[in-house]
Amino acid sequence: MAIVLLATSLEVFRGRNTNYFDYQDSTRMFWEGLSPYNMEYAQAHAIYFLYSPVFSVIFAPIFYLPWWLGPYVWNVGNYSLFALAIKSLPQQLEKYKHWIFLFLLSVILQTVFCYQHNIIVAYIYIFAFILLERGKGFWAVSLIMLSATTKVYGAAELGILLCYPKFWRNLGYAVLCGAFFLLLPAINTNFDNVFVLYQQMFDMIASHHSDSDFTGILFARGLKPFLLPNYRLVQIVVFCILGVLFFWRYKRWGDFRFRVQALAVLSGFMILFSDCPETHTYIITFPFYAMAFWLQPKRTWVDWTLFWSLVFNFCFLPTDVLCPAWLHNFVHRTFWLDVYTYFFCWLRVLWWAVGPVNAPDIPVKKALASIVLLCLPMALMAQQKVPVSKTFKVKGVQFKMRYVQGGTFTMGALPNDTLADADEVRHQVTLRDYYIGETEVTQELWESVMPKNRSKQKGAQMPVEYVTYDMCQEFIARLNRMSTRYKFRLPTEAEWEYAAKGGRKSKGYLYAGSNDPADVAFTTDKDFDDHHKPVKQLRPNELGLYDMSGNVWEFCADWYRKTPDGKPSRFFHVIRGGAYDCSPRYSRVTNRFMYDERRRRMEVGFRLAMDVR
Repeated sequence: MAIVLLATSLEVFRGRNTNYFDYQDSTRMFWEGLSPYNMEYAQAHAIYFLYSPVFSVIFAPIFYLPWWLGPYVWNVGNYSLFALAIKSLPQQLEKYKHWIFLFLLSVILQTVFCYQHNIIVAYIYIFAFILLERGKGFWAVSLIMLSATTKVYGAAELGILLCYPKFWRNLGYAVLCGAFFLLLPAINTNFDNVFVLYQQMFDMIASHHSDSDFTGILFARGLKPFLLPNYRLVQIVVFCILGVLFFWRYKRWGDFRFRVQALAVLSGFMILFSDCPETHTYIITFPFYAMAFWLQPKRTWVDWTLFWSLVFNFCFLPTDVLCPAWLHNFVHRTFWLDVYTYFFCWLRVLWWAVGPVNAPDIPVKKALASIVLLCLPMALMAQQKVPVSKTFKVKGVQFKMRYVQGGTFTMGALPNDTLADADEVRHQVTLRDYYIGETEVTQELWESVMPKNRSKQKGAQMPVEYVTYDMCQEFIARLNRMSTRYKFRLPTEAEWEYAAKGGRKSKGYLYAGSNDPADVAFTTDKDFDDHHKPVKQLRPNELGLYDMSGNVWEFCADWYRKTPDGKPSRFFHVIRGGAYDCSPRYSRVTNRFMYDERRRRMEVGFRLAMDVR
C-alpha cells in the first residue's frame, strides 16, 4: 500500500497520470453529450477510448471527486479490492494465497502505476469465481456482466457456468444483467440515441488494433506472418478446439482443480489471442495460472522452468525500477520470450485440464530437449530481421524497394477528409508484410528491361508513362525472369493505400507525407508545366516512399469496384495517387479512380511491389 500511495503521488503531482486523464476526459465528453469515440479527436490526441459507455456511467462518482483525490480513490481502491480477492480465495487455496499474491505483486504495481483498468477485470474474475464456488450465482453473474459490458475480456468467464448447478437460471441472470448494464447509459438524456456509441466504440477498437504490435501470440515474431492476416479465423478455430476439449472432459466439471484450470485456459485465450493485448493485460489471466500451478499435485522440472521464466519475463523485465526499459524492449522485440513463455505455460495448463489423470512424468532430459527444439526455430526467426529496404540492380540500373510491415487498418476516407468521394468507403483490411517501390518505375529501369521506351516525356529519372496495364505486366514478367530469386508484381489497391498512408508509422496525413500537398505532390498547384517531374524531388512519406501523391497516376492490380463488396469491373483497373495535371484533391491518399486497361496516357505509370517471402 505504501508503494501504491507513493506511485500515485508521484504521478499526480508530476501530472503524468495520463490514463486517468483519459477516463476523465471521456467521462466528461459522455455526460456533455459528446462521443468519446470520435475518431478525429482520437487521432489528433493519440487517445483511443476502448471502454464502453457503461464505464462512463460507473466512473462518474470518481470523476466528480476533487482532481487530486480521484486518482487516489482509483488506485487505492483497485489495489485493495485485488488484495481482498486473493485473501478471499476458496479454502482449497488457503496455503498458497501468499505465494499467489507475491507472484502477482510486481504486475499489480505496474498496473496501478499506470492507472490501468485491467486490474478491475482481474479481481472481478476472481470475485465471480469465489461467488460461484459459494453458490451465489446471481451475484457472480452480475459481476461477470458488469465486467463484460465494460470491457469484453470479462465475457469469457461465462463459459465456466456450465461447471456449476442451475446453469440455465444463471444464463438467464446473465441475459437480464447484460441488458440492464447495456441500457444503463441511456440515463444520459444528452444523446438522442446513446446506442450509436456502441457501434462507434467497436469502430475505434478495430482502428486501435492496427496501431502497433501488441503483446500477443498473433503478433509474435516467427508466427505473425501466418497468424495475423487470418487472425479472426485463428481465434475461431482455437476457440472451437477449446470448446470440444471442454465438453470432452465434462466428467471433470465437478472437480475444483479442473474449474480453476478451465478459467486459466479461458482467460489465457482471451489475452493471448486478443486483437490488442499489452503486457499489463496479462494480470487478468495470471491469477488463475498461479492457482492452477500451486494446485498441481506434482510440479515437474518443466513446470518450474516455465514458472520462473514467467516471473523473469513479466514481473522483472517490464518493471522499470528493477530493469532498464531498453533491456525489456530489446528482449521482447527481438525474441518475444514473454509471449512465447506464457504461451507454453498456457499449453501446460491446458494439458493439466484435459490430459490423462495419471499422465506419466516427463523425463528432465526429454523436457529440456523439447523446450530447446520448440524455442530454437523461434529464436532463429527472431534473428532474421527484415531489411528496411532492399536495393536491386538490373543491367547497372539500381532501384530500391521499401519494407512495409503489415497489419489491420481502416481503408477508405480519413475521418477529417471533407473531399472524400462516395467510393472511398471505410472498411477494415488486414495485410501481410510486403515491399513496395521507393519510387515509381523510372524510364531508366524500364529501358534496362524492355526493348522500347514509349514514354512521351523522356528522362532517365522520369517515371515511365504512356503504358497500358498489360505493358506493365509484361515488364514485370521480364524483370522476374532476369531475377528468378524475387517475384515482383503490382501492388494491390489495399497495399498501395496502406503504404501511402504510412503503414504502422502513419500520422494520418491527407496526402502521402503531409497535410499540405505542396510538400509532397506535383499537381496543377505545384510547378505545373504540363508534364511530370523526375522522381524523389519532394519529401517522402513516413515510410520513405516518394511521389505517392501527384506526379503520375499508378496502376494497382485490382479491378475497380464501387464498394468493397461490389461487383468488379470487367475493363477498368484501379489507379491511385493523382497526377501533375490534376488538382490536389485527386492526390489524396484515399482518392480512387478507374482506368481502362487498354488505354494509355502520359499521366499514368506504375510502382512495383513484392512479397517479403
